[in-house]
Amino acid sequence: MDDNQRLTHGLEQLADEAEPRPVDVPSVIGKAKAQQKNRRAVLGVGGATAVVLAGALFTTVQVSETLPVVPGVRPTSSTQGTQPQPPNRQQVLPIVDARSQKLDSQLVAAKAQLIPAEFTAGDNPANPIQHPLRFSGSPGPKGEVNYTAQALLTNAQGTATFQIWVLKNQPGTELGHYYGQHFGPCAQGESNCVRRTLPDGTVAAARPDSRPPGLTLSSVMSAQRPDGTYIQVVTNVGERTSPKPLAIPPFDAEQLFKFATAFTW
Repeated sequence: MDDNQRLTHGLEQLADEAEPRPVDVPSVIGKAKAQQKNRRAVLGVGGATAVVLAGALFTTVQVSETLPVVPGVRPTSSTQGTQPQPPNRQQVLPIVDARSQKLDSQLVAAKAQLIPAEFTAGDNPANPIQHPLRFSGSPGPKGEVNYTAQALLTNAQGTATFQIWVLKNQPGTELGHYYGQHFGPCAQGESNCVRRTLPDGTVAAARPDSRPPGLTLSSVMSAQRPDGTYIQVVTNVGERTSPKPLAIPPFDAEQLFKFATAFTW
């Protein structure tokens, strides 16, 4: 017998002597059931997570669709309950940047033409402003930054709150649209409205001394400039808005239209 034959014979003997390893069927079945149970548990956790996320998304969508969009205020929602939490305004710090400083300069340059000499502009003890007639930015609903300047207007007869918003829409946006939503006066055919297209192409709408039912008396103007600059001016008078509120809000239509071209983004 040569070497190859001896090697083959030895391997055959080893194969014959080797006992087959018994299969523990109950153990295999038990392990399979345990693995299946684990997979179900994982799927159950994943399903529960998906339900929680879906519920959170539904709550967020509900809140975002029901809250009105106000320039400079980001809608808030809560994913920990069914009721939305009130916004924590202390966490939103005003933005002072090159844009706000540019708008400040434009306001200073036009102030004598915009605010009648009978009025002084200052802080409002009923709702402190900190920096009257100074622009600062705040996050808008689409991640943009909107700029606001406020003051309390005072003359011999009383006071009125005063606010200017300067926003940026896409050039060519129709007046009264703010990121797809109607915003501003005269958007729905209200009475006492004056609409005007100015020589530079700015489209403006003013509603002086508006008296909406159940709301504070106000004078409002909004303007959409050709470059996309959106301007809105609001003066309010009413109980608790300021000390000794005026009987009629300041600014007639002609005075309001002066704001329509005072600012450029």
